[in-house]
Amino acid sequence: MAFIKYSEIGDTPLQKLLGHNVEILKNWDRLLESFYKYSSFDSALQEEVRRAIAYQIGCAQCMSYGCPTPVITDIKTRVAVDFAKKMAQTQLTVTKQDVDQLKEYFSDHEIAELCAFIAFGTGYARFGASLSVDVVKS
Repeated sequence: MAFIKYSEIGDTPLQKLLGHNVEILKNWDRLLESFYKYSSFDSALQEEVRRAIAYQIGCAQCMSYGCPTPVITDIKTRVAVDFAKKMAQTQLTVTKQDVDQLKEYFSDHEIAELCAFIAFGTGYARFGASLSVDVVKS
């Protein structure tokens, strides 16, 4: 049970928590859609990053969409996931060496997009975990 009441606005429990402010929900969803619609990355990489963030943060709804793949064979995806795990942890500092490792596989454009996607996903997951969002019932 979430720590606050769900609003009547939104389809998922996370959206119903954000739905207490319709403009924030609308713009939040617009940004989320942009990450998927205009991404430089394939959906498999994005999903592995999303899953890694969900499990680093502990958002029940986010985790309910799937567990991280135990062995990632695609090197770009593995590097992105490792970076996402580090970036999602507040006690770990991202270093120049971490970004230099990304540069071996990603352009500056892609690194900026990846960091934005991770930051957004981390914020979304922290929001859900902080308010003890419920799991989506299927």
